[in-house]
Amino acid sequence: MTKYLVMTLGTGRGVEHGLAQSIQTLNPDRIVFLASEESQRTLDRLTSLVPGFAGRFQPVHLVQDPDDVEQCAEDAKAAILALIDQGVALTDIDVDFTSGTKAMTAGLSIAATALGVERLVYVTGTRDPHTGRVLTGTERVVSVYPMQLLIDEHRRQLKLLFNQYLFDRGLSLIEQVISSCMRPDIQREFAFWRDLFAAYQAWDRFDHLQAHAHLSALPKPYLRALSLDLRPNKELLGRIQRKLQLLEAARKRKVNLSAPKLLGLKFSPELLADLFANADRRAEEGRYDDAVARLYRATEFVAQLALAPYGLDTSNLRKSELPREVYHLFPEVGRAQRVISIGLDRSYRLIEALNDERARLYLDNKRLRHLLKARNDSINAHGTTPVTRKKFEELRREVVTLAEAFVPELKKRRLREKATFPRIRAIF
Repeated sequence: MTKYLVMTLGTGRGVEHGLAQSIQTLNPDRIVFLASEESQRTLDRLTSLVPGFAGRFQPVHLVQDPDDVEQCAEDAKAAILALIDQGVALTDIDVDFTSGTKAMTAGLSIAATALGVERLVYVTGTRDPHTGRVLTGTERVVSVYPMQLLIDEHRRQLKLLFNQYLFDRGLSLIEQVISSCMRPDIQREFAFWRDLFAAYQAWDRFDHLQAHAHLSALPKPYLRALSLDLRPNKELLGRIQRKLQLLEAARKRKVNLSAPKLLGLKFSPELLADLFANADRRAEEGRYDDAVARLYRATEFVAQLALAPYGLDTSNLRKSELPREVYHLFPEVGRAQRVISIGLDRSYRLIEALNDERARLYLDNKRLRHLLKARNDSINAHGTTPVTRKKFEELRREVVTLAEAFVPELKKRRLREKATFPRIRAIF
């Protein structure tokens, strides 16, 4: 592997001694210089100090303006990118910002850090009390690792992105780090971050099986370092996974299950809890239209849960499945075995016709039904009226009360809490 050293050239008398010390210490295979028109002369003095390295010197890159930091940074960036375009790895590039104008050294440092160069170096030593220059013979090379500072900042950003549910942006940042920093410890750590973000991204999209797979792969030491206790989440996802897998096995005719059992797997208390948690996340983001849409679906879901023990699916009803005494609710079933689906109101009327008095908690609740109209009036449904936070909070209270009456497990087993995404409070 070929090692490269990129260094700025200054004009001061004696700076060549520090540069020579750096070259001899680092022993690079190729040396790239960033210089001004005036500082090119320093190269002759440097060559006389390290004649054995002269054959490793590359053509000088001239900076356009040695006193313009931004321009120097662009020139330095171009020089480093030229190496990368040749296939040189960032881990094989060192940068020395010892000499040059302040703009040149700052520009090189900025460019190298932005591109992810792992190590920066500079030469220091005992300074002349009158000139401030490092005395010849006292030079020593000091290494700086800006990547560690960047990694710390990336961790801070990931904490914020995770807590704001911005999983797509987090995954983009993680991939940038993984592709730019080859350190094994950073690769392992950010593979963990990738699984963590991928798990909750999938869960936020209701892809429970994918979320469970990613959560199961998370190494415990990193979880402990972040003080993350994912056991409640894993418990809930585990329940959902088992039910979905059994449902899939039944669909493939690997197991035989009754209609009530199948619908009990399809419409589970755990999925209802997940709808509530998802609604809360959308409300946190200020997306109240989306949040209310989840609450509307939760109201439908409660009815589907209540009808599941009877083997009745509101989206797939047949005349043969309905008790004769409820035929009057469904005049369309008069035609032979026609499959029908029913909406929210008729779902609860069907529940009432099956002698479940809890249906009145919906049918007699004018406030709940009025608030649900906010979803129909929103731009996500049939209208153009935006949903307010107040409307969301009022509707949430009503729907939670309804759901807990039909599904006591929600409260008894703290399912909504187990469906709530964690917050990262500590950082490495």
